Amino acid sequence: MTTPMMVRAHPQSGAQVAGRRWLMAVVLGSMFGAGGIMRAQVPETVFFDVPDSLVTQPVPAPTAQLSAVVDYPADAGRLTLIALLYRPDALVHGPGPYPTVIVLHGSGGMWSGDTIANGAKTALRRWGERLAGRGILCLMPDSFNPRGIPGSFSSRRPQHDPLIDDALCSPNYERPKDVVAALTFLNDLAEVDRDHIGLLGFSHGSQTGLNAILDPSVDLVNYTVDYVNAQNNTVPLAVPSPVRIPASLPFPKVGIFYYPGCGHFSYHGSPGSTAAGRYMPDRRMQVIMHHGTADSLLGVSDPDATPLTGSLYPLKFALASAAQAAAEGIDNPFVRHHLFDHVNHSFDETTIETQGNWNTPQESVDEKANRLARDETLKWLELRLRKHELTPVPDPNLADALRVRWMGRDQLRYRHLTSTNLVQWSQSGGDVIGKGQEVLVPVVLPVEKRSFHRLEIDPVPAPSNEPENAGFFLSYGDFSY
Repeated sequence: MTTPMMVRAHPQSGAQVAGRRWLMAVVLGSMFGAGGIMRAQVPETVFFDVPDSLVTQPVPAPTAQLSAVVDYPADAGRLTLIALLYRPDALVHGPGPYPTVIVLHGSGGMWSGDTIANGAKTALRRWGERLAGRGILCLMPDSFNPRGIPGSFSSRRPQHDPLIDDALCSPNYERPKDVVAALTFLNDLAEVDRDHIGLLGFSHGSQTGLNAILDPSVDLVNYTVDYVNAQNNTVPLAVPSPVRIPASLPFPKVGIFYYPGCGHFSYHGSPGSTAAGRYMPDRRMQVIMHHGTADSLLGVSDPDATPLTGSLYPLKFALASAAQAAAEGIDNPFVRHHLFDHVNHSFDETTIETQGNWNTPQESVDEKANRLARDETLKWLELRLRKHELTPVPDPNLADALRVRWMGRDQLRYRHLTSTNLVQWSQSGGDVIGKGQEVLVPVVLPVEKRSFHRLEIDPVPAPSNEPENAGFFLSYGDFSY
């Protein structure tokens, strides 16, 4: 919902505030080739440090391939991240500032073939290009190579064996430092809209994002994880408390997390508990999760059973957040949890079929989930990362008449409300579904010659009730926990 706007006969315009920017290194590629033909965007390569106050000693050495990257600042006393920065085309979207998304890769790493020179993995690259194409700046940091991890970090956990132990890049207490580093970097870029930053995570990256945004009302004080010792016994191991984003930095408004496990090795207390006090995302955020019932991280024992049972840690995580929110007298920051029937882990890495193959045997359940989750993700990014400003403009067809104007963002539902006293509001006209185009609505001024206007905005509901999706979107009522 936007701040009410008053319409008078002579509307005034606002002003823009610029910020500051710094880059340690950039490699910029044009979006246009010879003859002005559109081609794939080449992201910039940027470097930035994890704040000194957060760096664990001794500082891990970067991989050989990262050290060989041109202009990478080799300093044994600093933990310097490499990232890709996907910029919107200023000729299409203007000079900014742009809404911004930090993309957090999964345990398989960020680079195609585990080679930095190859660029980002296909699924990640698609997100970078997709977001930039919509006018959203995208920062994609690599958390592994700066810590000496050359490839996959999957199947890691707290364990006495260093080849299994995850402490080097724990999504609980180590990797969230990269979120702080990314926000610090973005805070110094003039083209970033600091009030409209989001997180988009995948698996290990989702776990990381969830741990970076813990609400201040939650603090277990003594944090431990389930650690497998040399005797193969699982015991509590004291570990650092959650990383907190400093008040001096911009705070994300939205977090969209694909298939996190949410057990966190008991970092947030018993993962089977739905009680208040153990976890809730920061109340300033809205958080969305996507899972498939054939994903082991969701913990469904048998995807064909009715009702669905199992460990179900992600559901219990969201329910524990709901309990904490109720205790705090606020809405649960988890606003949506999309649960797709018989869909696997990493479903977003599939190719989205052409529209003619949607809902046919040519489209697998993972491809379908990829398509639908993409659409829901984009809706929530549009809702939370745009300004949704109402502007009064003269009506060219009527003397002394006005219209209100706003940009109707894709798949958002708008209700235009009017008032003469800021107390009683009524909807003017029907719901408007955004289609990526400007919306113009005539204004009939009352006898007072002034009126107040605001928008109520929410995403178009997920198509769970469409015949082609019957049984595909599940609810918590389909589970027994």
